Amino acid sequence: MSNRQELKSLNLSIKPCGPVKATVTLPGSKYIANRLLPLCALASTTSHIKNVVNNDDIQTAAAGLSQLGYQIQTDGNALKINPRQVTAMKPIDIYTAHSGTFSRFVAAIAALEKVPVNIECSAKMATRPMIELFDALRSLSVEIDTPNGCLPAKIIGPVKGNECRLDASRSSQYLSALLIIAPLLDDGLRINLTGSVVSRAYVDMTIQLMKKMSVNVEEDEQGFYVPPGQKYQGIDFMISPDPVSSSYFMGAAAISGGEILLKNFDKNSLQGEAGFYQVLEKMGCKITFQGDDLLVEGPERLQAISIDMGGMPDAVQTLAVVACFAQGITTITNIEHLAFKESNRIEDTANELRKTGIKVESGKDYLKIEGGIPHGANIETHDDHRMAMSMALLGIKTPDICILDSQVVAKSFPKYWDYLADIGISTFPQTKSLG
Repeated sequence: MSNRQELKSLNLSIKPCGPVKATVTLPGSKYIANRLLPLCALASTTSHIKNVVNNDDIQTAAAGLSQLGYQIQTDGNALKINPRQVTAMKPIDIYTAHSGTFSRFVAAIAALEKVPVNIECSAKMATRPMIELFDALRSLSVEIDTPNGCLPAKIIGPVKGNECRLDASRSSQYLSALLIIAPLLDDGLRINLTGSVVSRAYVDMTIQLMKKMSVNVEEDEQGFYVPPGQKYQGIDFMISPDPVSSSYFMGAAAISGGEILLKNFDKNSLQGEAGFYQVLEKMGCKITFQGDDLLVEGPERLQAISIDMGGMPDAVQTLAVVACFAQGITTITNIEHLAFKESNRIEDTANELRKTGIKVESGKDYLKIEGGIPHGANIETHDDHRMAMSMALLGIKTPDICILDSQVVAKSFPKYWDYLADIGISTFPQTKSLG
């Protein structure tokens, strides 16, 4: 085992550095891969997916779908997904680990089965909400046995009916889950929404991928409708680099006053976070497109901004850390749903930044961060991969920043610490408490 690999299981301290200057080619988007796996599994023909990031979430999804009888073959960073040949005849057990996305998607897919499906998960995932999705499935005659509206759960289908009501105000994944299974229903599916949809960009991503696979989704004032008589057709698909992962490297350029060239950056990505470079541009960064690549150059002094981040929620923590080094108070709004992620990404982010001496005001749906000079601290990751990756950026200019349980990055970006090292941000194992 290499020294780099050994570091991943330890608490890591970040060594401050000067301006970074590097070219980075990032792995494919886990958000697109998370959707393509179930979509392709439900297709009537074979699919080939390339540039699939090899992280815990994708491995969990592939294993879970395999338990349901779907055929997934792995070859490096490519997947071949064949239609299922055999219908399940006995109860199925699935483990979703920490994956909120797969937990929601597979709960809906399990409702297609005629046999009971038992879904288990990690202790952390067992605290995350599922009740709105469960209620929608119950209205479609699905029996769900769950102690508290969360996982674990026993799901007994199949779905009967073609219309349900859904509250997607806490997670857009509920809506995506129902849309994904809709073409498999004989009479299609109408989803009537009872409120606003949070993180709408992720629903749009699901719908656009469904369209690429020959399924159309209609939208009206009441909600969404998937007409009957449609089938997913397998596709060949190259996944573009992950915009959320790119935000950390853009942030590194912004904080250090350096420059990062992101190769093959898809500014037309299905993900809202692909627009994060525009946020940094407002803070003073220079943005240049060079063909298919994006160059981000940090300024001498970052400027605070006020911004609605509802469309790019998974870049909020990156922005929060960048804001620590900006002149003025940065206000981040429309983020209420972040309280229900892997951690409470509002309060936990605020508390970790306060440990470094940064003044932070937090509320139900906002963060206000006053730029300053952070000091060293032990940063708890709260079992949240994005907490670890974003907070590590504090260490670019701040001595004695230690990321506890750094291995949590394996959920989405297992080689993150290697990538930081490659752009000149070094880490080393920390065994002493900073107090």
